[in-house]
Amino acid sequence: MQSAPIDRPQKENKTMSEIVSRFFTFDKLIATILIKVLYWIGVVFIAIGVLVGIFGGFGKGVLSGLGMIIAAPIGGVIALIFWRFLCEIYIVVFGMYDRLGKIQEAVGGGAKDAGPTTDAP
Repeated sequence: MQSAPIDRPQKENKTMSEIVSRFFTFDKLIATILIKVLYWIGVVFIAIGVLVGIFGGFGKGVLSGLGMIIAAPIGGVIALIFWRFLCEIYIVVFGMYDRLGKIQEAVGGGAKDAGPTTDAP
């Protein structure tokens, strides 16, 4: 029994001049890629903060140390959720811009080609 081939989107082969042109004309924003990189950097910093909090708790008294050991992971989870939410908001905003650009191209140029309309008699 043969399975049907899977349709996968083809990667576009772009020349260097097209890439440079798109970079300087802001046709495609690089913010979503940058936000994903910043997200992972933030995750690393949050993890380091949690580890510092846990190990810092060992140097304290019994109650305060136990409190730090328990509070550090809880604070880390809360910080991670907040950081993820914040990054998702930025990705959604920049993704909307990219999709609006694709819609504009599909419609046929959109606002660039549209001149002033004079429907008045």
